[in-house]
Amino acid sequence: MTATETKKVDMNEFLSHRPEVQDLVEKNILKDPKIAPDVQQQRVELSKKQIEDALRHKIENGRTPEVLVEHNILKNTHVSPLLQQSQLKLEKHQLHDKLEHKLEKRPVPEDLVKQGILSADEVPR
Repeated sequence: MTATETKKVDMNEFLSHRPEVQDLVEKNILKDPKIAPDVQQQRVELSKKQIEDALRHKIENGRTPEVLVEHNILKNTHVSPLLQQSQLKLEKHQLHDKLEHKLEKRPVPEDLVKQGILSADEVPR
């Protein structure tokens, strides 16, 4: 088989597996051939304008930073955004250290019985 014959066979194979026009329209690869190009362009522009208007409305009527802080979406901090991550890590480490310290100083059940906080039968074994 010559090179041109191979190319013809390959091309015929490719064309036999080509998707239908309607499939391409449904996947938004091609525009609908039944609608005039001018109308299609106007439809696209109108859709873009509607999206712009909706986004502009949401931005203008969106939540204020104070509301976002109240809902714990934003952090109420006066630290530079570059340092906020470091500040958060530091706060977590400090909280961890405090908790560890309190657990170390935690009274044993026998001391709680002596102080009258627990009764002898409530002591875990």
